[in-house]
Amino acid sequence: MYVANLSLRDFRNYPRLDLQLHPGTTLFYGPNAAGKTSILEALFYLATTRSPRLSVDRDLVRWDAVGEAGVTPFARVLAEVSRRIGPARLEVMVQRRADEDGQLTNASQKLVRIDRRPARALDLVGQLRVVLFTPADLTLVDGPPSERRRYLDITLSQINPHYVRTLAQYQKLVQQRNSLLRAWRERRRPLRAVDDELAYWDQELAAAGGYILAERLQAVEELDTIAGQLFMSISGGEHPLSVSYQPSTELGAGRDAGSLVNQLAAGLRALRRDELARGQTLIGPHRDDLVFSVNGINLGRYGSRGQQRSVTLALKLGEAELMRARSGDAPVLLLDDMLSELDAERRMHLLAVIRRPEQQTLLTATDLSDFGADFLGEITRMRVEAGQVYPG
Repeated sequence: MYVANLSLRDFRNYPRLDLQLHPGTTLFYGPNAAGKTSILEALFYLATTRSPRLSVDRDLVRWDAVGEAGVTPFARVLAEVSRRIGPARLEVMVQRRADEDGQLTNASQKLVRIDRRPARALDLVGQLRVVLFTPADLTLVDGPPSERRRYLDITLSQINPHYVRTLAQYQKLVQQRNSLLRAWRERRRPLRAVDDELAYWDQELAAAGGYILAERLQAVEELDTIAGQLFMSISGGEHPLSVSYQPSTELGAGRDAGSLVNQLAAGLRALRRDELARGQTLIGPHRDDLVFSVNGINLGRYGSRGQQRSVTLALKLGEAELMRARSGDAPVLLLDDMLSELDAERRMHLLAVIRRPEQQTLLTATDLSDFGADFLGEITRMRVEAGQVYPG
């Protein structure tokens, strides 16, 4: 899998960009704030429908973009993707909204096309698979559990279309169920017939949650094998990395989706009083976590900075290998200024990995000093300056 062409219009600091890309490695280099990371961000957004840096889509629209012919300002990302199952033309547009007086508001809308046909945003996920490395990814190890859940969800959503749809459904169910629980806690709803009213929500939540949990457990089992060995290669240590899933409720022996649905349903019933008192759903995939350990030591709590970098790198490379194994296509690697964060040994391992055949890698750097002459001679170089991209 590789991106053959990328076109941007009024995306971040790019008024227009039309870029032809190659299956191998391309290095974008230039000063900070020139627009290097925005190229990787655009591809991640096209693959996942989310920005790795922003919480609201409207900020993707170039700040001084102007509308035309009655159309409000918009940002567009368009890519031609070559895949094992056939080529695809993927497009997403984020358009600012205006009020009745024509003044721009803080709202925006997202429009998606796949092969020139309108599509839902969820349908876009998995059409292009990417793995993104950034210096901020250390929070994957020592940050909040939400970062680790997000890592799993982004990986599985790109592999399995049913997962991303079930995840979206589950998240809505949690919000609706929590709204009910808060209403009871705050006495805005009468407490009579609580069990009857929650029966539907419990059933739906357990059904979606059991499927998500089964998929996550299977993925973590595979990642434990893949990333465990990668960690030893990267760190030079004697013990593999252990990746384990930490559910929010104790699980029984059955790990298939049907058994997990029943276990979640039973757990929700058992916690009814506590959930009413706290006004929130206390168990389920939205409260689970991952634990990374080596020789019994939790590296999220007690690991050195170097060990945590090795864990992050092993997890990201493991994510790429999992995608390759599940789909038969290598994902596109997006490496944002990663070499500056790595020592010589980890840098050497990463550069060896991205030289694999049929692997498209796009990486950024402020200059060329981190790379050897042999490596630079084998790749495509692009210089980025003030929202412009030049060969060489």
